Amino acid sequence: MDEMQVSSLIDGDVTYVSEEGGLKKYLLQTKVEVRDESDRTQVLSIGTPNSQETKCILLLGETGAGKTTLVNAIINYIYGINFDDDYRLHVKEESVGHNRRETESQTDYITVYIIYHKEGMRHDYNIVVIDTPGLADTRGALQQEKVVNCMEKFLTNDYGIDEIHCIGLVAKACTNRDFSLQKDVLSEIMQLLGNSVPEITYLFATFATEKPVVDQIVRNAGVHFREMFEFDNGILFSPHKVSENIRSKDRVILAYRWENMIEQYSLFFSKLGSAPAVSVKVLREKKLMDKSSKLLKLQVEELARLLTALEINKKKLIKYELQEARNKEWRMERNRQRKSRIRTEEGFHAHNCPQCNQTCIFPCPPDKDSQNAGIIGGMAGVLGGSAAGAAATQATINSVAMATRAATSSGLAASVGNFVTRALGGSVAAAEVGAVGGVPGILVGGMVGITIGVVTGAACGKMLSYSSCNLKGRGDVCGERGCLHSLSQHVKETERIIERSEIEVVVNDDVKELFDVAVSKKIDVMAKIVSGGQKIQTKKKHITQEFLQLVVHFKNIQEITSMYDSLKLQDLFDNLISEVRLGHPDHIQFAVEILQILKKAVAKLGEYGGNDSCSLGDMVMKLLEKIPHEY
Repeated sequence: MDEMQVSSLIDGDVTYVSEEGGLKKYLLQTKVEVRDESDRTQVLSIGTPNSQETKCILLLGETGAGKTTLVNAIINYIYGINFDDDYRLHVKEESVGHNRRETESQTDYITVYIIYHKEGMRHDYNIVVIDTPGLADTRGALQQEKVVNCMEKFLTNDYGIDEIHCIGLVAKACTNRDFSLQKDVLSEIMQLLGNSVPEITYLFATFATEKPVVDQIVRNAGVHFREMFEFDNGILFSPHKVSENIRSKDRVILAYRWENMIEQYSLFFSKLGSAPAVSVKVLREKKLMDKSSKLLKLQVEELARLLTALEINKKKLIKYELQEARNKEWRMERNRQRKSRIRTEEGFHAHNCPQCNQTCIFPCPPDKDSQNAGIIGGMAGVLGGSAAGAAATQATINSVAMATRAATSSGLAASVGNFVTRALGGSVAAAEVGAVGGVPGILVGGMVGITIGVVTGAACGKMLSYSSCNLKGRGDVCGERGCLHSLSQHVKETERIIERSEIEVVVNDDVKELFDVAVSKKIDVMAKIVSGGQKIQTKKKHITQEFLQLVVHFKNIQEITSMYDSLKLQDLFDNLISEVRLGHPDHIQFAVEILQILKKAVAKLGEYGGNDSCSLGDMVMKLLEKIPHEY
């Protein structure tokens, strides 16, 4: 391709950058199609989209192997740049930190270059080159894990790359480093893309000025590749005009190396044109469906665990409710009767039974004659004493027995005796009255009369007061308020005995402790039931979302492969059911039930269109609401 044709290819698509040793460098303009900061992926395009066939190259290699230089060499080859041309093309590299060391990857992004075909290019198809972060970076194992995760995200997300035609292992031709990490990455890619990966894997030996030894090292590491190409990219930007620094002989050598490089690229691209394609899209969908299936299984097992815990807590709640009911009588209330004395109103009195310790008769009004009771008693005592004196005088003449009969026969003396008997609870014998028989009757009668008058006054007071309370005719038994004691034993007092009822609280500490424990545990288990119920609802939503995602991948595979009959989603759920049966024994029942419900939903997929995921999701949620049945 002559200079004029090359100029027409790059016209308007490049920007002059610099010149060194007579060699001009032009920056090829790119358009940002995608920039995903979270996945650290960018897609850049060169040229105008068209309907031409596309060939895709994925580059893998350790840091410093020359992947970015290889990308620039591919661009110069495609655009037909010759050794004698005084300019070279290159693409802008990702900006890196000023402190980045040479042993650290200069490309932290996965960068996809889409080079659209233009008339005049060396090949008639679009070319996609995927430049990846360097492996075996000195930043450690964590950085390597990030690179692998970045690759996995790229291959499992849709960035417009549906097929891969070549996986290029980039390594310096003279390297002697271990390829174990590249082998691990290839294993990851094989798990994603299938066993066809070795069929499209090539070894790119860069800076190959002598016979490469890297191929044997790679094979010894157990990495399988189809063929090796020797790309001497070190001369890409080397000045080649004869000057004081470059001799004619050196220029000849540079030209020779350039021709060898172009020959290798030409051989590689001729093979690339007929290389089999490994479908990234269908395998990606299968991988994503497998990933969704595993996530769904985990979600189902987690929901089964929550449902089992809910059932256990509900049984505990019943247990604590019964324990609470059994011990709710820890606090007993009982009535106790207490008695106390209070003074009666002035002038009033009460008749209290000492044996019953109660007031039998109340109230009794004031007695007008009670104040004269002592006087009357005194008079009766004098009269009784006179009679007793006469009887004593008579006793000096007659016998003691006759005197006794004389005293007893006296009506008043007998009445006095009766008074004394009533008042003092005993009897006064005539012999006692007559014991002073030698004393003159009047003196004795007077002295006895005074003495008996005092006693009789008190007796008459009591007797007359009973009479004034209208107790005559009641008999000697009280009969009030169940009292069966004699009225004569009752005491007339200005205080009455009252009885009141008090409520006494009795606490059984042992029973109360059982009750308190039951209440505390009941509250705790009720909180767990509420929290568990909320988690169950959330988990059901997650299962529904994962189920819908699984269905999406399933339908995508059907659309790509038209394998509706050979790929049955129900078989996948049968496998999941078999797997969960090997899980935790306590959770198996619920896990199987959940998957059987989802299997029923699969059977109804035909009723829902491809864009009716909302209705399908509602249907799944309604089916899941059936468990637990009593919740």
